[in-house]
Amino acid sequence: MSLNKRKSFSENINIMLVGEVSAKCPKCRRPLMYEKAKTSNKRYELAHIYPLNPKPQELELLKEEFRLSDNVDHPDNLIALCILCHTEFDNPRTAEGYREMVALKQSIMERNRQSKLMDEYAIENEIAKIIDALEHVSDEDIELSLEPKELSAKINDTMTRLTKNRIKENVSNYFSFVRRKLQLVEAESPDSSMMISLQVKTYYLLQKKQTQNQQVIFKNIVEWIRHRSGSESDEASEIIASFFIQNCEIFE
Repeated sequence: MSLNKRKSFSENINIMLVGEVSAKCPKCRRPLMYEKAKTSNKRYELAHIYPLNPKPQELELLKEEFRLSDNVDHPDNLIALCILCHTEFDNPRTAEGYREMVALKQSIMERNRQSKLMDEYAIENEIAKIIDALEHVSDEDIELSLEPKELSAKINDTMTRLTKNRIKENVSNYFSFVRRKLQLVEAESPDSSMMISLQVKTYYLLQKKQTQNQQVIFKNIVEWIRHRSGSESDEASEIIASFFIQNCEIFE
């Protein structure tokens, strides 16, 4: 069997693969670049996750393992590692080490997908007004609601108990407040609240297509709301997401 020739990957591929790990080795967190004589220098290698030219024992070892791409030179099968971690990954290659690297690359790819989704799917600017109101809410503004019993039927065991309790508390404390703010937004800009609801529903359905894990879906929606609203408050974004769970746009 002829051997695959090792490619010299383009600068763009290098930039992309180093960038997706934030210029740090995803295994040991060592910087992948260093500065010397006013220049940036490489301290990494592009590792093939499934080997470029597997040895007979590696073919046997990995024959039942999941592959990220049939093309060994595809970026999905490449990961930027520091030289030491690359050497340790390759020598000797193990099924456990291979699975760990596949999982690591999958998490990077998922993070990239989420980042792209957040940039592609907008939410009405008016959501920022509600976030801002939540960040400055006073005790007098809070109108406690009854225990949100409907949530128990919507949230399943893929959600952690801590997150579930936070959502219930958010709904109990802030549901009426957020609803009033949405009504004010609607009065100022007709159809805005409907647009926000539809956008949240759409983003939820996009997440649901990728995973049934409610913990992951909730986290991604909270991050999207925070990102698109320009807020730095995870808590306020969680309150908004919790509102839409109770309001049936999320976890219908």
